[in-house]
Amino acid sequence: MRLLVTRDDYFEAAFRLLGTRGSGSLKIAVICKELKVTSGSFYGYFGSFDGFVEQFLTHWEQTQTDRIVRLSDQSPDAAGRIHLVKELTGQLHHEAEGAIRSWAHTNPRVAEAQKRVDDRRLDALTEILLPAAVSRGEAKKLAIMGMTLLIGLQQWRNPVTKKDFDLLFDEYEALLLDRLADEDVSQAN
Repeated sequence: MRLLVTRDDYFEAAFRLLGTRGSGSLKIAVICKELKVTSGSFYGYFGSFDGFVEQFLTHWEQTQTDRIVRLSDQSPDAAGRIHLVKELTGQLHHEAEGAIRSWAHTNPRVAEAQKRVDDRRLDALTEILLPAAVSRGEAKKLAIMGMTLLIGLQQWRNPVTKKDFDLLFDEYEALLLDRLADEDVSQAN
């Protein structure tokens, strides 16, 4: 048995289990076995399985969405933000994200979190893509395209390899950078 695990250890175990075995594997005994801890440790942190799910979903939203938005905002130019978002998105727990999306079909709490994440990602990506578009509506369409590519890839491939991701998102980034260059030229004239 391990002597000390953190909340983050539990969340990472949940990501691994979701990615390899799906949401049906998220059970207290399975998570504790994965971490080689007793269930007392689990209850000490989360109180119940529902408490764990709530905290896990919050962790997912904060680390896999809010963190990416914060980091991308640090780039000083639009091209840098577009590239950084692509790179950070490539580091997501793709298999777990696919499993969370499937889980959302059967669990209302997960569905609410999935909607929040999707809405937050769409809003953030729309803002990032504004310089590459002639209007907010067009930026939103470009953002929807990017999200659809990501969700489709996560549902289609398991595991999502860097090669699979780069195949789609290098092309998407090139399209956006071309659009950005076109917008820069039209604003200069």
